[in-house]
Amino acid sequence: MRYFKDTEDKVYAYDETLSFFDPLIEKAIAAHWEEITGHWPPTETQEQAKERLTPALGSAINDGAMQWGYDSIISAVSYAISANPQYVKEAQALGKWRDEVWAWGIPALDVVTPGETAGQFLSDMPELPPKP
Repeated sequence: MRYFKDTEDKVYAYDETLSFFDPLIEKAIAAHWEEITGHWPPTETQEQAKERLTPALGSAINDGAMQWGYDSIISAVSYAISANPQYVKEAQALGKWRDEVWAWGIPALDVVTPGETAGQFLSDMPELPPKP
């Protein structure tokens, strides 16, 4: 990809391996747009990585509850006051697991590496326990 910034600081990307972009690349050069290939896209900061991965952590917790047949972790833990003893056990187990995940995740988010994928980040997350 080649990246160009026009006079209004808008960035355009052109795939130089596709010939139909050639006229656009030539036009950008002729217009004296600044080529910023190698500097674009900007490097993600640690804070941006943290903001990007925080929802992934919440989604992983909800996914765990869904594996047990609940709509979400909120739905699952609401059964803690159920009259059904099995639902209470499940709600307590999922609530404990949710707490463990957040106890692990909050410090992990503070040291996440920019560019780290959600899969890489979540690979160390506490595992979902077996259903009681």
